[in-house]
Amino acid sequence: MTSQSDLISERYGRSKKRSGRERMLWSALAAALLTTFLIWAVSVTIEGANKVTSQDLAYVIMGPNQAKVKFEVTKPQNVDVICAVKVLNSGFAIVGYREIKIAASPEKVVTLETLVNTSELGVTGLVDSCWRK
Repeated sequence: MTSQSDLISERYGRSKKRSGRERMLWSALAAALLTTFLIWAVSVTIEGANKVTSQDLAYVIMGPNQAKVKFEVTKPQNVDVICAVKVLNSGFAIVGYREIKIAASPEKVVTLETLVNTSELGVTGLVDSCWRK
């Protein structure tokens, strides 16, 4: 009489036993992939914490020669930051440009308002970009 496991083996076939070397190779590969992922996740988290971002709050076109732009900057604490502020005309050409230096301070979020001289009438004012000094 044949045993139950023999009947199952005849019907479905025997599973291939993995060698110790093959299991170790797969384990090492999985460990390497996990380590790579963790290093990537930590670097993305650190980079995000040190990122400088800006948000436009308001603008006022004061005439053909000047505009006022109000914006907010989120930055790492105690870091100098420079922001480029633009005024654009109806054709999206730059008619005013100014770089604003934000001195290092313990605040993470800073709200600023600046005047930008223009060469012709602008229709919008905005922060183009901000970067660490």
